[in-house]
Amino acid sequence: MSQQLIIGNNNTHINLPREKQPYRIVLVHPSAGVNWSGGAEILAIELARRLSCYFEVELLSGANCGSFSYPIKCIPRTYAFNAVHHPLIAPLLGGFTTPEIVLEHLTSFFPCLLRLLSKPADLIFPHNDYGGLAMAACVRSLQGTPILFTEHNSLLGKGDDGSLLQNGQCLKRNLRFCPDHLVVFDEATAAFTRTLKPTQPISIIPNGVNLNQFTPNGNQIDLGLPKPIVLCVASLNCKNQKRVELAIQAVSRLREVSLLICGDGPDRAYFQSLCERLLSAERFAIRTFPFEQMPEIYRSVDVFTLPSIYEPFGLVYLEAMATGLPVVATEDEMRRYIIGDGGILCDVTNLDVYAHGIKDALSGSWSERAKQNAARFSWDAIALRYRDLILEMILQSKKKLSLQTN
Repeated sequence: MSQQLIIGNNNTHINLPREKQPYRIVLVHPSAGVNWSGGAEILAIELARRLSCYFEVELLSGANCGSFSYPIKCIPRTYAFNAVHHPLIAPLLGGFTTPEIVLEHLTSFFPCLLRLLSKPADLIFPHNDYGGLAMAACVRSLQGTPILFTEHNSLLGKGDDGSLLQNGQCLKRNLRFCPDHLVVFDEATAAFTRTLKPTQPISIIPNGVNLNQFTPNGNQIDLGLPKPIVLCVASLNCKNQKRVELAIQAVSRLREVSLLICGDGPDRAYFQSLCERLLSAERFAIRTFPFEQMPEIYRSVDVFTLPSIYEPFGLVYLEAMATGLPVVATEDEMRRYIIGDGGILCDVTNLDVYAHGIKDALSGSWSERAKQNAARFSWDAIALRYRDLILEMILQSKKKLSLQTN
């Protein structure tokens, strides 16, 4: 592929000694340690772990997820989901599309704020969207602490008629908090950001994968399904963009191929019924596994697929390829960049084309190509770029403060 692993708006690389720097950075995600499958949560945890080699790092999390984490008292979205969607409560929250996230933001705001005011940081790095940005902006107004923010939301959205819109509403909202530096995953988002706010400092840094954790070497488990097995990992919600039903329909067109769906959600019963109708009971399973067991799951199947409409990045594709699996997915610019020659991209809405893509993936030799493609996105390499960016921001902030006080 011609695209580089990491692109930035400058070529500065700051050499750091191996000993830890005397700077304190605080990452924020109240779902970290609670939800182990979300891209933003994984990014926060992986970066906190690796950046701890160079800085004093603290991750304000919902539960313990490492020696660097500081669990705060709040209601993470995972815990709030069932309560806010209860038939007696849901009608009262009809104005919110994701009330569980709003509740997480509200309950985590002051605990995070008080922690940062009582133990100041040299840089704040929120990962929980506008809730973390709003809290960080309050701290900055009081202490002048710079804010680094990674935009996890895709530019794509749905219009009132169900059509796709490249509106970037989340990005527009988050830019109102004026992060001192913004990280995005691709050039398209960077270009769109420049049209909204030409002066916004931007770097393009992709997400990553833990190549020590997701590897073809290791244990496998008996999934109780006849081989070959196609794996789909997604939340089971008819209102999201994952389109798991397309994967079910495509696999149903392939004789003697099984489907394993890893995920849960409010519409699990619907997908269970669809599988029972289109696939024999012996050819499918819908199960959930802890995140730490997912490498074993990937090793135990033959092909990975996720036919979502759009993905801000798609960590599951990297996890699958790192374990040697070919990927069959929707063809678009982002997935051409991520998946490259590690799988097959096609029009997944054409079920014949989609099923043929899965068949080709099952019959080819993909392991080496998939692994080499995933290796471009090593967390170790990506953490180094964040390390340099963070140090540059801190030094600029201290220089600015020095000029103001002199």
